[in-house]
Amino acid sequence: MSFYGSRYFGDIIYGEVGKSLFEYHGYVMMVAVGVLVFVMYMGCVILFTKRFYRHFLNRQRLEFWWTVVPMLLLMLLWFPSMINLYHMEEVKRPRWNFKAIGKQWYWSYEFCRNLDTPSFNKSAEGISCYTIDSYMENPQDTFMKNGYRLLDVDNRMVAPAGVQMTAFVGSSDVLHSFALPKLLIKVDAIPGRINRLPMKASQCSIIYGQCSEICGVNHSFMPIVIEFIPEKYFVMWLEALN
Repeated sequence: MSFYGSRYFGDIIYGEVGKSLFEYHGYVMMVAVGVLVFVMYMGCVILFTKRFYRHFLNRQRLEFWWTVVPMLLLMLLWFPSMINLYHMEEVKRPRWNFKAIGKQWYWSYEFCRNLDTPSFNKSAEGISCYTIDSYMENPQDTFMKNGYRLLDVDNRMVAPAGVQMTAFVGSSDVLHSFALPKLLIKVDAIPGRINRLPMKASQCSIIYGQCSEICGVNHSFMPIVIEFIPEKYFVMWLEALN
């Protein structure tokens, strides 16, 4: 997401999937601009040519092509779109799991290691689960630390970078929405239901997000902050908490 004074949109750190989505966006814009230029050109030809098309009543071949060409364009747009949707929703074998529970008006995070997947770090074998609560930080404290107003929290969620994870999102009271634009994540937190989605950050970074579902009077004060660090330091952080 963009911040105050930013001149550009935020970077996408979802690795290959983010790159594919950017390429697909450029592909769609190229097709849209091409169609627009062709339609404008044909309009100018019809308006400014000396020929009159008043008696142009029937042309089977023309009707055939202006039906088939849009179908072909839609198929060319549909195929890469389905590939991107598949990769975005594919839940691979994760090494770590975390659960985000929306509450009025803060987030609770629970970290768990996938016991079915062997860890590359021996010290991670004894870690099972840990839970923290994340509230919005006092604006005065944020100002003193030169942070982002209404976006920083007292307890950041920490996660390993470059590691496949699975996020489980739910709610304990009302509808919330777990939204992280830089990770291409936006999923509803529904009471009595858990949504699952894959997550992987391609680099170490700090990601900011917010609840994107109107959930009450303090809806604007439910920021999400995830700090991605190397896995070995993430394990050390969990050991320190334990």
